[in-house]
Amino acid sequence: MASANLPIQLTHFIGRERELASLERILSTTRLVTLTGVGGCGKSRLAIQLAHQTSQAFSDGVWFAGLAAVSDPSLVPQSVIEALGLHLLTNQPPVEALKNYLQPRQLLLVLDNCEHLNLACAELVQQLLSHAPDLRILATSREPLAIVGETIYPIVGLDCPSFSVDGGQTGQTPLTLHEFMEYDAIQLFVARAHTLSPHFTLTAENALTVAAICQHLDGLPLALELASARTNVLTVEEIADRLNDRFSFLTSGRRTGFAPRHHTLRATIDWSYELLSAEERTLLNRLAVFSAGCTLDTAEVICAGAGIAQEQILDLLSSLVTKSLVLAETTGRSHARYRLLETIREYALRKLAEAGETESIRDRHLDLYLARAEEAMPKQFEAYQQLWLNWLESEHDNLRAALAWALESQQIEAGLRLASALTLFWEIRGYVREGVKWLERLLVEADEQVPLKVHVEALVFATFHCMLLDNAEAATAFARKAVDLAEAAHDPNSAILAFARDGLASAAKTVGDYQTAFTLTEQNVTFYRQAGPRFYAGMALLAQGENATQLGYYEIARERLNESLAMARQDGDIFRMAHSLNNLGDLSRLEQKYAEAAETYMRGLALLSELDAQRDRASLLCNLGFACLHLGDVERAYGSFVESMAIQQAQQNQPGMMECLIGLAATAVSANQPAIGARLFATAVALSKQPAVSLWKATRMELEHYLDLARSTLTDEDFKAEQAAGRVLSLEQALEYARNLPIQAKPVPAANEKLAMLTRREREVAALIAQGKSNGEIAAELVLSKRTVEKHIANILFKLSLTSRAQLVRWAIESGRTSL
Repeated sequence: MASANLPIQLTHFIGRERELASLERILSTTRLVTLTGVGGCGKSRLAIQLAHQTSQAFSDGVWFAGLAAVSDPSLVPQSVIEALGLHLLTNQPPVEALKNYLQPRQLLLVLDNCEHLNLACAELVQQLLSHAPDLRILATSREPLAIVGETIYPIVGLDCPSFSVDGGQTGQTPLTLHEFMEYDAIQLFVARAHTLSPHFTLTAENALTVAAICQHLDGLPLALELASARTNVLTVEEIADRLNDRFSFLTSGRRTGFAPRHHTLRATIDWSYELLSAEERTLLNRLAVFSAGCTLDTAEVICAGAGIAQEQILDLLSSLVTKSLVLAETTGRSHARYRLLETIREYALRKLAEAGETESIRDRHLDLYLARAEEAMPKQFEAYQQLWLNWLESEHDNLRAALAWALESQQIEAGLRLASALTLFWEIRGYVREGVKWLERLLVEADEQVPLKVHVEALVFATFHCMLLDNAEAATAFARKAVDLAEAAHDPNSAILAFARDGLASAAKTVGDYQTAFTLTEQNVTFYRQAGPRFYAGMALLAQGENATQLGYYEIARERLNESLAMARQDGDIFRMAHSLNNLGDLSRLEQKYAEAAETYMRGLALLSELDAQRDRASLLCNLGFACLHLGDVERAYGSFVESMAIQQAQQNQPGMMECLIGLAATAVSANQPAIGARLFATAVALSKQPAVSLWKATRMELEHYLDLARSTLTDEDFKAEQAAGRVLSLEQALEYARNLPIQAKPVPAANEKLAMLTRREREVAALIAQGKSNGEIAAELVLSKRTVEKHIANILFKLSLTSRAQLVRWAIESGRTSL
């Protein structure tokens, strides 16, 4: 008799090296291993490959029993007997025959597709393992067998790139082709496509699109096989475009090669769905409204009712996790999070529509996230703003889904309130461009039914975002409309009109009219001091400090900024503190107090690193670079500008990129490369497409200073030639040019050299930070003010060439400075 009956595979097995190595180790010490996972994730193929690879370890062979076609649980033992090639004696019970046959043998039995026969399989496996000491069983199922001794090994989709990709994007890829092909999902897609289209290869032009397909299909092997089968009639771009209707599109036209339940993606998921109870199906359908997954409490609020009691949710959710239809993320977080693979989510959304529940569940979803976003809004101005920002980040896709539903269902007031509540989050975390798009789409639909306060606030928030994007025309239009609406209410002392004036002041700044901005903001400083809210008073003071700086009113600027900083510190508002410090740093730089400016910028950077406020961190890095140039630290300046430029490029912040380009040009001049500097200055002016590259006074000062230095060093002819060459460079060409500057990064000092840089007090502060203490706790222990602690931290970061508190903790641990 043969020692194996494993199915012959017609295609080459691809990927899963880590899983195979891990499973070989587990199977050598465990007698029952169950591969679990959603349909189409490759459990069966992996089990067969594992059986092949381990066959030499079993003297009596490896045997495969496929149970997909078995519908009667009582026939499970008979199916195993047939797989083993046994012949029963008359009236011999099948289970007894199996126990007698397997008891003396050393073999591996693969039980494939146990989910629809779960109880029968569990009973049989338990009896066989109890009587056959050298038997190993490898099962595949969409849920565990749930018996003692079982090792559960979840199988997910194949590895694919995790960066954000656009299925229609072509051109330069963020990875090399070799790096793309290291991902199992891409390997599988390319290999299967090649079998149908021998000329198909991965190229620089199609790599991003192939990666997008793999991501969109969750790396599921079945879905990738079905999608790649279309490459003989469609381009990969066309395949990507059709994946929004994946269940109609992903079908197999082959007569063989797929089990019946795998001929279409829909059939694969139907198989699992039909095994669910009515309540499980209802919950799965409703969970599909969560684009970013959910926690238990949100699932209870939105999914309970109409057939499901709230107290049932946990058990039903647990069952769906067990059956591989819901993924549970329970490690590294305070609350478990549950999500659906995108393929399962799309399927469940269709079922939700068929059940007629789409509108009611999406309404609940919008109501909940609107309430929670509005709850989070004022919390973003307080001591625990980082926690709220992190929560908003984790729920961002759900918030986007709620905004989309508000538009689709014409709940415009709710949509505007939600977008307004997200404004500060969008600014801090670098989603300004997206925020403007949501506000624009909603404001177009706004009419007189929208309450005045809601309408005006949304217009002003849109103005703020357009100011950050340097879009003067849009900022002015939004601000003017806000003021017109507020003035129509005929209440000159209203808070709504005061807020509209904030928008108008911001629009004025966008066009460089700082005197108008100063006049409007001065009105509001007085108003908010008397009427509040306190946060608006602090922001008005901050804005007035900026305006006064631009106008050269330095004493007023310092007074306003210091008051704003003090209020922010009292409120625990890290973001406002960092903004105040950034402006105070600019003020010091304009007054040529460069060491003071650098220290102030570092204090701001330390705060922003805690918030992951990348956009504003990029601005501070750029400003720090200029201060370092004046202090003679060209290498440190170069590093700051390069890091800032990377952030600005990632966020597509054109004004920010131009400021960094000016910084790189100034660095070239400081490094005795005036020709390169002159060329890069010309590129910055040309790409900005406006007479003044920057409206910001401190930046204009730097541009004029270093451009004059370059002009004075070069001959008039050479200067003009470099400027002419710079005007035709693209940003990419200019950056490549800047990367070739003959500047070596300053080597990072060794731990003992760094330690020598710090004062005794600074070493004490560093040690307490490494112990996880807050600034307030450090201040109390060392009997210092919080402001003094902040200054010490800024000095430490500056001396150690660090930019965040986390880096300081790592340095302290590595250098043994964790105790006083």
